[in-house]
This record gives sequence, C-alpha cells and structure tokens, in this order.
Amino acid sequence: MSKSFSRRNFVQAGAALPAAASMAVAASAPRVFESASVYERLGVRTFINAVGTITTFSGTLMQPEVQAAMHEASRNFVRIHELQEKAGARIAELVGAEDAFVTAGASCGLCLSTCAVTAGDDREKMKRLPDLTGMKDEVIIQKIHHTAYDHAFRMVGAKLIDVETADDIAKTVNEKTAAFAFVRSHHVLGHKVELEEYIKIAHKHKLPVILDAAAEVPPVENLSKFVKMGADMVAFSGGKNMRGPQCAGILMGKKEWIRKAYANAAPNNYLPRIAKVGKEEIVGMLAALELYLRKDHAAERREWYAKLNRIAEGLQGLPTVYTEFIPNNDFSHSPRLSVQWDEEKLGLSLTDMTKRLREGSPSIEASDMRRFNPPWKGLGLFPYLLQAGEESIIAERIKEIIKESASSV
Repeated sequence: MSKSFSRRNFVQAGAALPAAASMAVAASAPRVFESASVYERLGVRTFINAVGTITTFSGTLMQPEVQAAMHEASRNFVRIHELQEKAGARIAELVGAEDAFVTAGASCGLCLSTCAVTAGDDREKMKRLPDLTGMKDEVIIQKIHHTAYDHAFRMVGAKLIDVETADDIAKTVNEKTAAFAFVRSHHVLGHKVELEEYIKIAHKHKLPVILDAAAEVPPVENLSKFVKMGADMVAFSGGKNMRGPQCAGILMGKKEWIRKAYANAAPNNYLPRIAKVGKEEIVGMLAALELYLRKDHAAERREWYAKLNRIAEGLQGLPTVYTEFIPNNDFSHSPRLSVQWDEEKLGLSLTDMTKRLREGSPSIEASDMRRFNPPWKGLGLFPYLLQAGEESIIAERIKEIIKESASSV
C-alpha cells in the first residue's frame, strides 16, 4: 500500500464503498417494478373492492398525502416516545380529547386500555401481566356486545362479566370491577343500556369506560362525540374510513387513563410490546386524521350515491333485476345498493353471482347481504372504496352474468 494512502484517505475511500456497492447492486438488479407490480410478481390477484374496509381485504387505500408523509418519516431517526407525545398532543387538539396516541390498530387500543385499568402504570404489576393476582380483573360488558374481539380484553387476563340491564350492572359492580366496556358496531345491535347512560353508571361507581369505536367514522363528528360524552378511553381504527395505515389506530380520552395505557405500550417492554407501531405509522396516522377532518364529507357522500346510481342505471331493463338502497339502521354509515333478481327463473343463485364476480377479470368482491346484521336481500355493493370508473366495470360485469344466465335458461 502506498505511503501516501493516509488514514484520512482510507476513511474517505471506505465511506464511498457502501455507496459504490449499492450502486453496483442496483445496476445489476432486475428492474421488476418497470414491468410488473409487486402483486403481479408474487402472483397475488388484486380486486375491485365493493365490500368495505375489511381487514382480510387489506383495509383501505391510503391517500397520496399519507403515503408521502410516511415516506418522509422513514428518512430520519427519531425518539419514539417524543414522537408519540407530540403527535398525540396534536391528535388530542384536533379531536378535543385530553390526550391521545397512535396504536397498532383498534384491538391494540382495547388491549392497552385493559392494561391501564388493571395494572395501570405500576411497573411491578405491568411486568406480571397477564397474571392479575391481587388486581382488579373484571370488566363489565353488555351480553350483546360480545364479538370476536373479546380477546383484546381477555389477553390481559381480564374476565368479561355479562350484564343486560342497568339493574344488572348495579348488582354486578364489586371491588374486583376494573372498568366498563362498550362496543359500537353493526355486529352488536340490540343493547338495552345506551352509551350515555352506561357512562353515567360507570362514573357513578368511579370506574372508567372503554369504548370500541373501531369503524365508527363516518360521521366525522364521532371523533369528538364520544370523548365529549365522557368515555375515558376510545379506540378507533386507522385503516378504515380515515384511510390511514392499516396497522395503525388511535386511542384517545382522559389524560389519566391514556397515560396509563401508553405506559404499557411499545416501545416499553411490557405485555403489549408485541403490538409495535413505527414512526411511519405514527406520522401517517396523524396525516390521515388531518386530511379526514378537512374533507368535504357531504360532497363525498353525494359521490357515493352517484356511483351507486350509475350502477343501478346500468342494470335497468335486465330480466327480473331489481335494485334498492338498503336502510342504514345498523351503524353502517355508507350507502349500500342491493341488486336482486329471480334466482329460480334465471338459474343464478346469489352465491354463484359472488363467485363469478370474484373469479372474473378484473376480480370483484361484493357482499351477500343475507349474512349481514341485520340481514337483507340480494347482492350488496358498497361505494366508498371504489376508484373512479370502477362502478361502470361492476355494472357491466353483473349485466354480462345476468344475460349469460338468462340466455341459458
């Protein structure tokens, strides 16, 4: 090695090596993104989503501004606690809550809320979760509010105690009661104690209320409504109509309880460490919330109806076909169109229709409304995730299937 190759020269040359290597790899790598999407490369089919923000259907589509915010966030290191504090303060300011922070989805928010009402911010108790020995371990819930998401409470070790009426609650509260849980969803219609009364009863007993409001926007007012009503911890999903990251959500409410919930959250090393949320999701969730609050929701709703009307108009005149809007009496705030036909006369069942839509090109996902709560009739089409022009594709494909079936009878 030449004597002129000093330590300084070596450092400079060494610093250039990773960049040179990176450029060499980039030059030799196949330019797959120019010829095919990531899904095509993997052999995964995309589809037109006329169903909704279903987790198994990958939630929602983020807006460009949210994608840009997440990309920007990915370019620097930050201290997560500081980011959560500042982003949470901004979220709280926007919705009128005392405090808030970004969670790894709504279920995570329920889990963290349960940690808050059992172990609180007591480090020794937090380390022992889900062992609740010596702690309050009962969460009161209305019997009709049981869902597949009960595990978000139970994974902390809590027991869900069923009630149906206000009298039941009075008889059930005891020294082991940690909180009241309430679920707002189309899955849980028919409860006997409304949220406002539920909160009053809980607070009378000096106990907090955990509210599962995962999909309860729109209307946009709900982002502020529930905390104003007095709910202590409210969990929203970010990957639904707010169009944030699918693996993000918001927990908002009273500062005392939100701080205790966050004490248990990642990156702290306690039970919910498995539900980590990154800097990109935190920034993306805040960006999505700000966009959602600024949106012209009335105009958006008019466009939803316009898309469904275009589908209905495209199906006019088809043999035995009838369309109608489905009443929104189940807390589902998107307008829905039901497409019905005489299945016997056409030899075409609803199950066959959904299957043929799914297997066609492009693939289309639509709903069998008999499976909804409350159940309805026909093929259900939801407009709020449809991209421009997709309503015309749906109408044409349904028309093709109807005509093919009618001609073969």
